[in-house]
Amino acid sequence: QIEKKIAEEAKNSSKPSSSGSGKSYALTKEEKLLSGNFEKNQGRLPWPVLKGIVVGHFGIHPHPVLKHVTTNNKGIYIQTVQGSVARAVYEGEVTSCIVLGKTYAVIVQHGNYRSVYSNLKELFVKQGDKVQAKQKLGTILTETEEDNKTELYFQIYKDRNLQNPTLWLAQ
Repeated sequence: QIEKKIAEEAKNSSKPSSSGSGKSYALTKEEKLLSGNFEKNQGRLPWPVLKGIVVGHFGIHPHPVLKHVTTNNKGIYIQTVQGSVARAVYEGEVTSCIVLGKTYAVIVQHGNYRSVYSNLKELFVKQGDKVQAKQKLGTILTETEEDNKTELYFQIYKDRNLQNPTLWLAQ
């Protein structure tokens, strides 16, 4: 559902370029600046939680139980403490708040980049809100049936292309 929304947003936010060909697209001056500044901060973005550790890494990995089966993780899972909140990693605009069963996901646009924060039980933002780096977006769900596991699922896209979030966060 998130991938579909990202593709839709990327398509809808594209603006025809001045060439008039209708095939190439251009960002506004403000979006170009935001994209460039976001890109320059690769490896230096603040974490989307105050304290946490990555417990699910980006990419293709062997299944933990089933032999000859792999999983493709399109983001990272960050384990944190109960009551933690998700925070924006960079300034931008909330373009979507998606209901995913009993949880929510928030998409924040940073020019042609987007950051996605999933597994939220409560939102502090709405579509159209401008946010700043480290601004609280929502409370992360704690799974009481799973030993109070509290995990944020975090993704970064450039246009429609997934990025490895670990490479973008400050170490």
